[in-house]
Amino acid sequence: MIIAAVCFFPMFGKQIENLAMKKILWALFAFIIAFVIFYFWGSSPNWEKVNYNQLQQYSDKPISHSDTLSVMTYNIGWLSGMTNNLGVDREESLYKQNLKAAVDLLSEYHPDIIGFQEIDVYAKRSYFYNQADSLGLYLKYFNGALSVNWDKNYVPFPYWPLQYHFGRLISGQHVMTDLEIVNNEAVVLPKPINAPFYYNAFYLDRLIQKTVLKTNKGDLMVMNVHLEAFDQETRVLHVELVIEEYLKYAEKMPVLLIGDFNSRAIGEQGPLDESARKMWDVEGLDVAISDSAFLVDPKGNYTFSSGEPVEKIDYIFYNTKYIEKIDSRVVVEAKEISDHLPVLMRFVLK
Repeated sequence: MIIAAVCFFPMFGKQIENLAMKKILWALFAFIIAFVIFYFWGSSPNWEKVNYNQLQQYSDKPISHSDTLSVMTYNIGWLSGMTNNLGVDREESLYKQNLKAAVDLLSEYHPDIIGFQEIDVYAKRSYFYNQADSLGLYLKYFNGALSVNWDKNYVPFPYWPLQYHFGRLISGQHVMTDLEIVNNEAVVLPKPINAPFYYNAFYLDRLIQKTVLKTNKGDLMVMNVHLEAFDQETRVLHVELVIEEYLKYAEKMPVLLIGDFNSRAIGEQGPLDESARKMWDVEGLDVAISDSAFLVDPKGNYTFSSGEPVEKIDYIFYNTKYIEKIDSRVVVEAKEISDHLPVLMRFVLK
């Protein structure tokens, strides 16, 4: 019996080991299958791509035909204030409060043209408010142009805790104006060069939104951009592609090149970042807030982050052949509606 027991227990132990190994392998297999299903489902879009560029009319009010026009660029940060991209609790009241504050601010200035970045049209993270249409209707603008740059069934960011994931998300860039919109289209810029494929699968598209407006002196091109924030090599490439796109129109028509360039200007260094600096090298292209104006008051010209501004990353450029600047400034009164502050410029068409 002793001999039989000695022979039996090793065999029994091996069976247990085999059974445990099988369970581990099946669990691993199930995890891989679930991950693959989630990857393809989560990274899939909600809308057809043909709907990514839309026009919307908000009112029947007369179109502005003043010789003096104004333009604003504003990364509105999906009206999340200083909580943008943080894994924190947010109440619906935050978005209602910031929407009202944005309406009050923009009503005071009512720029003829506003280029928004990071504006949600259908997103779990912002309680599924259509922020573009809400602002257009409350402010009684004539029309708006949307270009979607982030459309995913599920965005697993911020990574932790899981309950703060963005989830379902449709967001984009939006040009709102009292001038008639003639055309709206977008150029999709390359994804981050140094990021893995699974990161890029859930990542937003960086765009050059090209919106043509009708003025009393002919067509005006608004190029509304939102460039790469985290990968320097990709951001340099984006700026080069923006310049290339700008040069297609610079000699033909007035062009406003506006947006969040994610390119830093800090203190006495001025806007010397490797990417934005390339814009200063383009002949006939000027910037709303010049180097000299910036250096007189760097902090007063910072646009990020709004709670305690430390750098300038939002810009308005224009071609001097067709556009003459009157004045410009950072609208510090915006405070913490977004983590960015808007930039405003008044101008005339030559």
